[in-house]
Amino acid sequence: MSEGMIDRRRFITLGSATAAGMVGLALVPAEARAASQADTRARRSAATWENLVEKSSFNSATAFTQEWNHGYPWGSYHNGAAKMLSSKVTLSGGVLTLTATRLSQSTEQSPSAPNAPIWYHSGAVHAKEQIIINDQFPEYDIEGEFRTATGQGIWPAFWTTGTYPDWPPESDILEYVGDATNLFNTWTKEAGENDPAERYELSGHDPGTWHKYRVWMEKDGDDVLLDYYFDGVWKASHRGVGWAGIPQYLIINLQMGSWASGIEEGDALWSQQPGPSGNTTFQARNVWFGRTRNY
Repeated sequence: MSEGMIDRRRFITLGSATAAGMVGLALVPAEARAASQADTRARRSAATWENLVEKSSFNSATAFTQEWNHGYPWGSYHNGAAKMLSSKVTLSGGVLTLTATRLSQSTEQSPSAPNAPIWYHSGAVHAKEQIIINDQFPEYDIEGEFRTATGQGIWPAFWTTGTYPDWPPESDILEYVGDATNLFNTWTKEAGENDPAERYELSGHDPGTWHKYRVWMEKDGDDVLLDYYFDGVWKASHRGVGWAGIPQYLIINLQMGSWASGIEEGDALWSQQPGPSGNTTFQARNVWFGRTRNY
């Protein structure tokens, strides 16, 4: 059990008025809040903790294949201008490196909307173990250290998404879309198709140096509460409305182009997908996640 996990449990259990005000949540009556905290403490005392992906999973090809698969769960393409190939994923010294290489010309289009022309070959991986937040597994802790290039056309992400056809949910723990601002996004069916229900924008740091990104998820009725952290510091609390019981994948990918290029389908530069030439990298280390289990 990590110190961060212990701190997070203390934060939830205390549930002070100051903390609730900081996250923009309406304060509930003291009696109801105390009852909720007592229920949380009782549930946790009966639960055990289990790790699903260990920090050592990038230490070797053998460790990697035990816990990760190449590509997206649905294949090699998504909503950008990159096709994901296993050859663009490398391991060295406990670090996973995804490399996007710009092609000399585009010869195909992504089959996924908005059907960007493919100008890059890049890499993606996803955890073999799915996330499902329910009464048996009411809490998840997901964390990793990352460094990435940013700028026009660069779109790295560390995120969860509902298994097809259940989308949302989606939690963006790390996402840079064409600039150096990280987006902590929580997507729910209440929001529009292209808008997260809640977003926290984090800037003023250098994404090209190592930073720790984390989300804690906890079941709350039919919903899931999410707390986002950066370098061990709490940044935002969101609510995943209706998320409970929906399986999710955990994905690390280096997408390119599309909205990260600052263009949309029909724009004059759409066919060119502006972005960096040569190679662009996104690196990860000490990635892990685990959960509480009620028997």
